[in-house]
Amino acid sequence: MTQAYFTESEWSLLMQAPVQAISAVILADKTDPVSFLKEVKAAVEIVLVEQQREDFSTDLGRALMQSFKDKLATESLHGDELVMKKVFEYLGSIANLKSASEGRKQATEHLSQVSTILASKVTVVQAKEFRDWLASLARKVAEAVKEEGFMGIGGERISRQESSALSDIEKALRV
Repeated sequence: MTQAYFTESEWSLLMQAPVQAISAVILADKTDPVSFLKEVKAAVEIVLVEQQREDFSTDLGRALMQSFKDKLATESLHGDELVMKKVFEYLGSIANLKSASEGRKQATEHLSQVSTILASKVTVVQAKEFRDWLASLARKVAEAVKEEGFMGIGGERISRQESSALSDIEKALRV
């Protein structure tokens, strides 16, 4: 399985799916700016680590991971500098949203399109592996920063709003 099986538009949608999955979770909560930035930074770090995975069993998973690695290889920055660059790129991508709910809606619509592409182009096993990975990626981001606590005390690992966003992601992906 390679990019050749997909149109450029389809491949682009698949490549953007991880960011869309995390966006649905990040934009779920009305939170203070510091917590928001912590969550964005944690999400970027999680995505960068996940893009180095080599344990995908299907050709689709391996091909997508290779494309992610190839894209990262063109980066001149590494470590914290790369993380900060990606944080600012992400913030730039959401800066023009009218509202967080608009961003969540766009993200879930994107994931629904991804699911449709997967259903029409790949085997059930390949589609399941990619959908499950996207859902687990969103869950890791939701768990990365405690919500609604005070000075690090209390709060919950996944807020009610994030839980709802995870449910919306799973519905969109048909997990």
